[in-house]
Amino acid sequence: MSLKTVKNLNIPDLSHNGLINNLKQIVFQLDSNGNFIFLNDTWKTITGLPIAKTINRPWLSFIYEHDRPKVEILLHQISCNKEKVNEHFKCRLYIENKRLINVEVFLTPLIDIKDTKGFIGTFYDITEHKKTELQLEIQKIALESVDKSIVITDPNAVIEWVSPAYLQLTGFNLEETLGKTFKDLVYSGRQDNTFYVELWQTISANKVWEGDLVNKKKNGALYDEHMTITPITDTSGQIKHYIAIKEDISQRKASKKEIEELAFYDPLTKLPNRRLFLEQLKHVVLTNHREQSYGALLFVNIDNFKTLNDTHGHSNGDLYLTEIASQISNSIRSTDTVARLGGDEFVVMLEQLGHNSQKAISEASNIGEKILALLNQEYCFNHIKYRGSSSIGICMFMDQYNNAEDILKRADTAMYEAKNAGRNTLRFFDPVMQNTLEQRIQLEKELGIAQEKQEFKLYYQLIINNEQKIVGAEALLRWQHPKQGVLEPNEFLSLIENNGMIIPIGDWIIKEGLEQLHRWQQSETLKAMTLSINISAIQFQKENFVSKLKTLINDLNINCNNLFLELTESSLIYDIENTTNKIDELKSMGIRFSIDDFGTGFSSLSYLKSFKLAQLKIDRLFVRDILTDQDDLTLVKTIIDMGRNLGLDIVAEGVENKQQLQILQTAGCIKYQGYWINKPMSEDKIHALIKSKETPIH
Repeated sequence: MSLKTVKNLNIPDLSHNGLINNLKQIVFQLDSNGNFIFLNDTWKTITGLPIAKTINRPWLSFIYEHDRPKVEILLHQISCNKEKVNEHFKCRLYIENKRLINVEVFLTPLIDIKDTKGFIGTFYDITEHKKTELQLEIQKIALESVDKSIVITDPNAVIEWVSPAYLQLTGFNLEETLGKTFKDLVYSGRQDNTFYVELWQTISANKVWEGDLVNKKKNGALYDEHMTITPITDTSGQIKHYIAIKEDISQRKASKKEIEELAFYDPLTKLPNRRLFLEQLKHVVLTNHREQSYGALLFVNIDNFKTLNDTHGHSNGDLYLTEIASQISNSIRSTDTVARLGGDEFVVMLEQLGHNSQKAISEASNIGEKILALLNQEYCFNHIKYRGSSSIGICMFMDQYNNAEDILKRADTAMYEAKNAGRNTLRFFDPVMQNTLEQRIQLEKELGIAQEKQEFKLYYQLIINNEQKIVGAEALLRWQHPKQGVLEPNEFLSLIENNGMIIPIGDWIIKEGLEQLHRWQQSETLKAMTLSINISAIQFQKENFVSKLKTLINDLNINCNNLFLELTESSLIYDIENTTNKIDELKSMGIRFSIDDFGTGFSSLSYLKSFKLAQLKIDRLFVRDILTDQDDLTLVKTIIDMGRNLGLDIVAEGVENKQQLQILQTAGCIKYQGYWINKPMSEDKIHALIKSKETPIH
């Protein structure tokens, strides 16, 4: 029946209408006082309350008390408005156990000519609808307040809704976003077609896709994003929407990368550091053992790197190390690994050298020689020209070592053997080297207290002329070791160069040597003697070298014409302008300069021309084989002729026998020193020899 305003009619009797009892909504009738006089069976179904106990009770008693004032006002308005048809409103209704449900009420007055006789109405249970509305509202608030970007699209990926966080992230506004696709807005081109094919295959199959990708903001800036796409289906299983939750992970990835780089990579060269390299070496050791294949570890140490740092500063040293890292990386195979352990130490791991030991050794040697050649060339940085070199130790391995550290130690030991062999060379590990390494470590400890205990001494090797008369001496450092006896510099020089003791020991040598020269100059028989003092490259490049030397010379009143300072070529290659100024200042005092070990360096001729040195010493390596090696003899003759033409004093070192002396005399050499002439001796023995007026030649 239609619930319209009923006028001039008797109040209907609803109790016998079976159709009303089958309706899903509650149908009720009120008398003029607002009491229930009819309820259909749906009342009991929805509220759980018996109809018999509800009839004749005020219906307002079932309305939630906070909603009653609003309902009373509506009832009054209906009663006063005789023409009003239906009134509907929403309120909350008490049901069993004092629970509440949300209902929508439709109410129709029953009116005679003068008065309202009652009401007919319905309650529609809208509780679930209210819940849905509430959930949607909460979801909307949550979606708009969450800091992650959320995008809802239709099945074709056309954007229907975006969260404010997405707009803030990408820089687009809402109008620019709705109706577009991700490809229209944020496509970066960093992912290939295969990536998107696999993505669409996943979500089209009603599966969740999750992964990382690179997208683009409105201003063109790229950013890393983690995205989860969830398909939303209807009751029939058809996909109606996609929800994409997107998170900007750029900072996280950058931080992760930075942490990884700090943990596993050298910050200067970007090469793997010691930690990462040892992990990689462990893996290779296991693989080689399993496959019975050879590998090799090359330990590369940059020669005289401390000198470069001390003379030109750490910033230039860093530039050099960066270039070295690049050169080594470019010299190895794609299957090999290079790392920086720290300071001037690099390592190269060679994999897959095969089963044949000789071929594996040959391959490792070839790569090592290639690295030596690359590092033995002139480098230019910050207007500085520097020619370096390296020493390389190689340890071959297959299954003979238990762990990666053992291999690294043995390669390190071999590298020190290369140092001891004169640098700019390579050596393979031999088990005997282990004892040498342990002795070297002990020696370094003892060096720390040797100067304090006054264990260092100066010995003097005499220099004679063609008449076999003594004309001078070279001061040579010796260590009077308490257990091992007298040690020569080649047994400990590399240690004091590396640990910084070269400076205080070098200062002591100069002071001791000048005091000796002073004593000779007070003697009538010795005052014509010259003294040659070796100066290390590190020492010579110190800023206060000249001032300290001048102070000593003035304090001792030294005749500088009898003083030779012997420099190696490595002393001359750093900061040529500064070196020239120092040499010129000291030459003005009468000091003369000698270039030691001539012929073993790289640019000797240019040095002789630039620095106008007074003396040239032929290295013992050339003198040693002049009786048997025609090439060495030719080189020695050439050096002598060149030196004489330049007006230089020529001294041949390492003269070991009479035949060598005679050949050198014939070639035009004028001064000599060596073990055949005289072994280095202490000051008192030199005095005794000269006083005896005997020839110094044994």
